[in-house]
Amino acid sequence: MTATHPKPDYLLFERALPHQVRAMIAGAPIAYLPLGALEWHGEHAALGLDGLKAEAICRRAAALSGGVVFPPVYWGAFGTVRFPFTFHFGKRALRRQLRATLAALADWGFRSIVVLAGHYPWAQIRMARSECRRVGRERGVGALGIPEQALALDLGYLGDHAAKWETSLALAIDESLVDLAQLPDDTGSLAERAARHGITGVCPKREASRELGEVALATIATRLATMATRLAIEGGGPAEEIYRAYRAAFRRPLTAARTALGVQSAWEIARFAVGDALRTWKR
Repeated sequence: MTATHPKPDYLLFERALPHQVRAMIAGAPIAYLPLGALEWHGEHAALGLDGLKAEAICRRAAALSGGVVFPPVYWGAFGTVRFPFTFHFGKRALRRQLRATLAALADWGFRSIVVLAGHYPWAQIRMARSECRRVGRERGVGALGIPEQALALDLGYLGDHAAKWETSLALAIDESLVDLAQLPDDTGSLAERAARHGITGVCPKREASRELGEVALATIATRLATMATRLAIEGGGPAEEIYRAYRAAFRRPLTAARTALGVQSAWEIARFAVGDALRTWKR
């Protein structure tokens, strides 16, 4: 007698057998592609946090929608700063890799493709969006390329680095990814936190928590699953809704910066921005 196994809610591509992938494409033709980076997130958080975060969100979304979750793409991430234990790459390699990957997914029969960026410099966000639009036009699939916070704007999460939100997400995913004891009790001003501790945003020692991370994780994953399902049915229209909402959140840059960075002082934001620009220039 042949043993029977329950149909999985979703598949991890690298662990799946070919016939399982074919069956999933037939029933739930959704592909989740997490984008990460290998970058210092202060002394208190895992070096691969961006990819770990994106993969965890994709897996939770896929458990709701079905589909196939692909391994996180770490190599090729750009827009990283000169931090310790951080890899730096140019833009062209990732664009070629992403374009070829999206084309292959469409050729295999996926009707919905989600590229979720856990590492999100503006240039990389634009690249993910443009390549998803390209494959949508050329192959007639629904494709979405966004950073995780695009689905949690109403929570006040506009993106940070190793700060309140990223650290909270890491705590919700796996508490072993975080050791807040590595941070001093006082991380200083916004500019000091960035320069000394690699933290862009609200001090995680003060405000990060597993509970906050779980709220963000559940919110993002649930909305991502809904969008992925809609993309398979409706094509690229739902993606454009998300892009418009994300652009609107940054229409007033100073207001957005105050929300994202957790400070009200325009002077403190300006001081931080100058330091951030210098660190990026020195890459």
